[in-house]
Amino acid sequence: MKYVKTFEKFTNKFDFKIGKTYQYDDLPEEVQSDIDVQFDEYGDEQPEYYEWKFKLLPVDEIEEYVTKHFGNEIEDVIEEPYVQDLIKDIKQRGLDYPSVGVEGNHRALVHWYLKRPLPYLEPIYKNY
Repeated sequence: MKYVKTFEKFTNKFDFKIGKTYQYDDLPEEVQSDIDVQFDEYGDEQPEYYEWKFKLLPVDEIEEYVTKHFGNEIEDVIEEPYVQDLIKDIKQRGLDYPSVGVEGNHRALVHWYLKRPLPYLEPIYKNY
């Protein structure tokens, strides 16, 4: 029997490539919106000062993050109706867009719960 390697797409609405760095203006509007929410809190910082590297966070890194963020309430949060709906949705459809920066805590929790790596955009400050 001949096996054919299939292309794996990590998000539904944009074809991100692992290890590729994106400029803010090249990202989908929905991702820019997630980024903007975070930068509204930082005053002088602007998202254009960063590049955005796409990566898959392994489950052990996700566990460290969700443990710090949710603490002893992880099991309670998983049982919340919103998170249960998110679990079903991600199981069926995957993610439309990756988590970015600190946006996407519940997406991270669900990926940890499902033992799946998390599509993630890491902010990298431009040094030029």
